Amino acid sequence: MSDQALVEVSHLTHRYGEDQKGYKAVNDISFSIMEGETFGLVGESGCGKSTTGRMLVKLLDITSGAVRFGGQDISRIRGRGELLSFRRDVQIIFQDPYASLDPRKKVRDIIAEGIDVHHMAADAQDRERQVVELMEAVGLRPAHMTRYPHEFSGGQRQRIGIARALATRPRFVVCDEPISALDVSIQAQVVNLLEQLQRERKLTYLFIAHDLSMVKYISDRIAVMCRGRIVEMGDADEVYNHPLHPYTQSLISAIPRPDPHSERERVRTAYTYQEQGGELALREVEPGHFVLCAEDGR
Repeated sequence: MSDQALVEVSHLTHRYGEDQKGYKAVNDISFSIMEGETFGLVGESGCGKSTTGRMLVKLLDITSGAVRFGGQDISRIRGRGELLSFRRDVQIIFQDPYASLDPRKKVRDIIAEGIDVHHMAADAQDRERQVVELMEAVGLRPAHMTRYPHEFSGGQRQRIGIARALATRPRFVVCDEPISALDVSIQAQVVNLLEQLQRERKLTYLFIAHDLSMVKYISDRIAVMCRGRIVEMGDADEVYNHPLHPYTQSLISAIPRPDPHSERERVRTAYTYQEQGGELALREVEPGHFVLCAEDGR
């Protein structure tokens, strides 16, 4: 992992609705993702995780704030050429491995979408060769490239989505809950595949999920979101083993334990959201460990 930031998010906000009364799905969040890092974003459904990821890949407009990729403000990207260059470097893996694939296209053509758009193949033979390499890289049989998405299992369909995202040889990939729709037995396989591809292709990930234990396993650093705000952020082990914000503590207390005796003794901590007075900001309470609180530390 490099010490140079590839993605910089500054006071990012997204409001659904035309006027000031619209709902703030993402409310003034800031973080950076280092080159080669896996940055985990975790929280309950509706907290703004996916909205954040979609803004980073320019699938949603930014209401206010800024996102910089490689030092460039993505809101200033103009023209088809600049947008194509950005799309080639930044890709997304969607949550639903079936809804994100065109059911009318064969797997060969789904995976080659990026290759075709960016004119990355010299000819039809080169296109076929790249598709074969991508299918092998994600653990699929190239002989199945003429099949349609409905002929594959959920885990296989997600591998097709991963292959499609990798087709443009991106630098940064947003993984938007890529395992939440899969069986538990398949989740570990997909996560291990993502880690292997990161090592081989020097990728940088934003890994979005609601399962804190899985995020902790794959991530270098974690940010915990609640109601559109980042409430805690830091090293994955530090946040998981020494949570400071009550919401993070509640999330961790809800993680089931594989041991039945330990599971019976597990105490679940409820979290009740309360509006806090004063100016809230992420404050560094320990080196690299930030918690959302007011100036007086509350």
